[in-house]
Amino acid sequence: MLALLLIAGAACAQSPEMRAPTPAESSLTLPDAPQPTTEQQATRATSSVATSREQPVRIKGVVSDMQGGLVPGAHIVIACSEPAVTQEVTADAAGFFSVSNLPAGTYSVTISSFGLETYILHDLHLKPGETYSLPEVSLPIARTSADVTVTLTTEQLAEEELHDELKQRVLGVLPNFYTSYQWDAAPLSARQKLKLTARATTDPVFLGTTAITAGIEQAQNTYPEYGGGPAGYWKRYGAAYGDAVIGRFMGSVVFASVFHQDPRYFVMTNGSWERRSWHAISSTVIQRGDNYHWQFGYSHLLGAAATGMIASTYHPGSDIGKLVLDGTILDLGNKAANNLIREFVLRHLAKNIPSYAKGKPPEE
Repeated sequence: MLALLLIAGAACAQSPEMRAPTPAESSLTLPDAPQPTTEQQATRATSSVATSREQPVRIKGVVSDMQGGLVPGAHIVIACSEPAVTQEVTADAAGFFSVSNLPAGTYSVTISSFGLETYILHDLHLKPGETYSLPEVSLPIARTSADVTVTLTTEQLAEEELHDELKQRVLGVLPNFYTSYQWDAAPLSARQKLKLTARATTDPVFLGTTAITAGIEQAQNTYPEYGGGPAGYWKRYGAAYGDAVIGRFMGSVVFASVFHQDPRYFVMTNGSWERRSWHAISSTVIQRGDNYHWQFGYSHLLGAAATGMIASTYHPGSDIGKLVLDGTILDLGNKAANNLIREFVLRHLAKNIPSYAKGKPPEE
């Protein structure tokens, strides 16, 4: 009998149901608790990474009327279809508005105020982390009592800004077309880049400076193969004009369109003189892309090199390698000097600068 009891006790000690759990087993989750699957864990990890990389975007601007007066209380609607987002704000007493924490996407901006025409901007593409400052929006007076809607695409906005830039002249005479005082100016299409170049290279001042260049070359007997007299002068004039036109066309139209870069110089206006000087000089080798990001200036450099290669075909006795190298170095030097003058001097001498164009906004 005693032997049977001892055997039964030993069996109970070995039974999993009867023995006490070990410390390791006590820490285990209850078997009926819901556990995330491997796929769910991977999805959560991917979502966390994506969220950390998705930086919010911001849209801001200032609303005024056509006489330059501020429009406080203007109603602004910012909408995006994918993802579906709609934000409505009211301009403050200074006509300023700002909408932050928006997801990246393609937006439309609608600005309205009683008695003024409604302004609509479509196709505003914003990438993660981007802040977009609208050009100062000037609302004209409504021509009738009915609501009037003005709808602009990015290309149409660029056309309006380009139209204003083509009126800019230093002292009312010298063209200042390739200078933008609007820091966030809409990017130019290929057609608009061609329009800008065609207008600049047919301007009477451009033709006059080419005539002076040809006269200096005639006096110094540059390219003696052209000879002297009126015939030699006109050959030099044609060559000088060809150099200038080909350079503008290759750098500001062909390569600027291929690499989607803007041929204009964007004036800072605001900031320390050191930062503005560095911006002016560095803009000889960097350019703003059509996506608003700064890039290496392929258009400037390749345009200058291509101009030298083409010019060697009609400049008699020229060394193609020397012509390309000298032309590129000269082009960079001229651009650096011109940019410094644009940044610090021309603002005070240029006429017809749009009222909304105030350079780079001060750091916030």
